[in-house]
Amino acid sequence: MCLMAVVFASCGIRSKFNKANRIYEEGGYYKAAKSYGALASKSKLRKKLTKAEIDLVYFRMGESYRTIGKYREAQSAYERMFRKSTPSIDDVYLRYGQVLLAGELYDKAEEQFLLYRQKQPAAASRAFADTLLAMAAWAKDHRANASKYTVNAVASFNHTRFNDYAPAYAAGDYELLYFTSSRKSNRSKPYDVTGQPVSNMYSSTFSRKGTWTRPLLLDEKMLNSKKEDGACTFGSDYMTLYFTRCGKVKHKKAGCAIYTSKRVDEVWEEPQKLELAPDSVTVAHPSLALDDLTLYFSSDLPGGYGGMDLWKVTRNSPLDDWGEPVNMGNVVNTEGNEMYPFAHAGGALYFASDGHKGFGGLDIFKAVLDGVEWTVENAGVPLNSSADDFGIIFERDNDRGFFSSNRKITATSRWSDDNIYAFTGEEVQNTDYFYTALVKNAHTQAAVPDAEVRLIGSNGVSLRRKTEANGVADFRVDKITDYLVLTSRKGYLNQRMHFSSNEWANHHTQYDTIRLTPTDRPIEIPNIFFEFGKALLTDDSRASLDSLVVILNDNPSLIIELQAHTDSRGSEQSNDVLSQQRAQAVVDYLSKHAIDEGRMEAVGFGESQPRVVNEAIAKQHPFLRAGVRLDDRFISSLKHEEQQEICHYLNRRTEFQVLSDNYKLGN
Repeated sequence: MCLMAVVFASCGIRSKFNKANRIYEEGGYYKAAKSYGALASKSKLRKKLTKAEIDLVYFRMGESYRTIGKYREAQSAYERMFRKSTPSIDDVYLRYGQVLLAGELYDKAEEQFLLYRQKQPAAASRAFADTLLAMAAWAKDHRANASKYTVNAVASFNHTRFNDYAPAYAAGDYELLYFTSSRKSNRSKPYDVTGQPVSNMYSSTFSRKGTWTRPLLLDEKMLNSKKEDGACTFGSDYMTLYFTRCGKVKHKKAGCAIYTSKRVDEVWEEPQKLELAPDSVTVAHPSLALDDLTLYFSSDLPGGYGGMDLWKVTRNSPLDDWGEPVNMGNVVNTEGNEMYPFAHAGGALYFASDGHKGFGGLDIFKAVLDGVEWTVENAGVPLNSSADDFGIIFERDNDRGFFSSNRKITATSRWSDDNIYAFTGEEVQNTDYFYTALVKNAHTQAAVPDAEVRLIGSNGVSLRRKTEANGVADFRVDKITDYLVLTSRKGYLNQRMHFSSNEWANHHTQYDTIRLTPTDRPIEIPNIFFEFGKALLTDDSRASLDSLVVILNDNPSLIIELQAHTDSRGSEQSNDVLSQQRAQAVVDYLSKHAIDEGRMEAVGFGESQPRVVNEAIAKQHPFLRAGVRLDDRFISSLKHEEQQEICHYLNRRTEFQVLSDNYKLGN
């Protein structure tokens, strides 16, 4: 029985060792670290595993923690390996030195890199150690040199116990932000890689109070799944989204892929995977250039220079498919990891790396293309620290934005989980420009809530807002920019107008009242004139008819009924014929100006529908009262011929009634 117990104990340790190795090789680093840690605590470990296997336990435990940014735990695992005996795995000197860099222990880190060099006779094997030695020396010389930036944690974004990272602007006024978080949600399950719930995408909106709202889990099920979702980028119109999704296949290493989705009527469509690499390869952290023609990403595709490299794909137009992945080259990429690219509007490429000269962990770098050659420089303190700093984004024309970091919250605290920080440079414009739209019902003057107001700037920026209950939509806009304002709401005619912030000479805020015309009643087309007793349009009608062409082009889904009315003079039969001919004349005019005939129906009502006076008409003609019907009985009761003529004039009118809003081209 004692012999059997010994055999079972030996098999148990061996089985757990093999299982931990399998989890590690599948990429479940947090779970692997815990499994190796449990093995390392076994008192009979030395009797059941060889020295090389025991070294592998400590080394892979350290590597697991280092990979997920748990540097203190990684340092402890490596040091336990050193305490037992001389390590049999030379790479431990390299990796231990890297976590010492992250702890700002630069002298000790240099010692480890030198030891690694001594054990590597081949120059090629020593190259990365030489890079890390230079990095340690550089960090000591530059850590006190603060850059122009001011950095602050954003309390409303960050969760104390979970990772919050990879911010992305989701609107052109920079007042809507998407970011990735592992905070608990209804869809979240523990993830073997990090030990935290799987990541989902969240949003936050900047309020007029000067703060960011509490993050909300995106409710579009298409974007957030049971897998890891996040690290996203938007197209220039913010209607196309690219994001990372990482899967897991049992007993198999599964990579990450980039997915894309389009927003239609405020709803994200089902994401489509970009076929850039096999499923086992990681393709992540997309960033789309301003022209929508180059997509940067990080990947461990074959043919790279280290762990994760920066790659790109291009296309000739936004309608074309993406080409083949191209590596960004060995000036940008190193033997370390390059991740989280950001294509700045100014042409620079920002990214995170632990292979360029930095302060430890991942640092943020700026790459600028000079002709055909890239130059790379560290973004400096305080954007960078000895911890992991990554996922930076900038506003288009301002030297400010957000980034992610797991730096220490205070000088004496431990490393934290990933948090989001705001930064501001010295060159930021001190004056913000604001545009406020107040949307009202053109008939009742009541506020119209939930109307969509869209601003399209001459600089290519597109902004969208829904009006609040009071009919107001606020925007932060760019200076020296022309804007087209498009306003829409179901049950109303779309409206367009223009403004230019370049004209705001002495102020930085503009208010506009936008009146939407409801479509639940006939809408008069003013100033439509015909030759006396005929259906021939006069030249004076052209301006009004051309305005109707614009309205129908702005509302391409509407099907309308053109209605013509006459006064009561003349026979009823002749008035019916004349009004039908006049309605058809308007339809013919619109048809000649590229309005599809299938969208219009001509109806003549003759004298059968006298006008009912509204408040606007009553205000213009004081002898009339709102609600009065201008029929023959009322007109004949008027004592003055001039007043009677006004009533006949008011009855002669051309209107249109919206029949439906579901017209589609090709009907």
